[in-house]
Amino acid sequence: MPKIPAKNPKKKVPAGWSYHATDEKDFEVFVDKGEKHSGSQCATLRSIVEQPKPFGNLMQYFSAEKYVGKRVRMTAWVKTNLVEGKSQLWVRVDGDWKSGAKAGCFDNMDDRPIKAKTDWKKYELVVNIPEKSSAIAFGLMLLGKGQVWLDDVSFEEVGADVPLTGKYADREKRAREPVNLNFEDLD
Repeated sequence: MPKIPAKNPKKKVPAGWSYHATDEKDFEVFVDKGEKHSGSQCATLRSIVEQPKPFGNLMQYFSAEKYVGKRVRMTAWVKTNLVEGKSQLWVRVDGDWKSGAKAGCFDNMDDRPIKAKTDWKKYELVVNIPEKSSAIAFGLMLLGKGQVWLDDVSFEEVGADVPLTGKYADREKRAREPVNLNFEDLD
């Protein structure tokens, strides 16, 4: 894929957001006024080289104070045009480093990535915010070649009746002890 000029020649990262990538020259992020889910514009992240290094990421980081001890749902609208690879929303809850608490939880849609070409679709990630949480980081990753659009991101407190998302959501169903350590059990 040859380098494509940005629709927005200034290629500015949207206000309040940050951009990170394995190689920042492989991707670009900007506000797209020609595409949107609602309003007049959205953010977009796209690869601009033939073989982009693993990923580009558009993200934010904010205090967990408002949500400590609660269950939170992050929703976002995403549209994709992926040549190869995948895209994933993600949310990570960081612990309070002063007290030594580690990350509280993480869901990066690794068990349910967005692939190929999709129209606007609403995605939800639901996580618990443990008592000793300090911050919440979230964003959208592009792993591969193509373009993704992001719009209408929101956070809301939800009840315990709303199921957690992500491959670590079923922690209560885990075995109490390790199993099949000699690999003799077939199923």
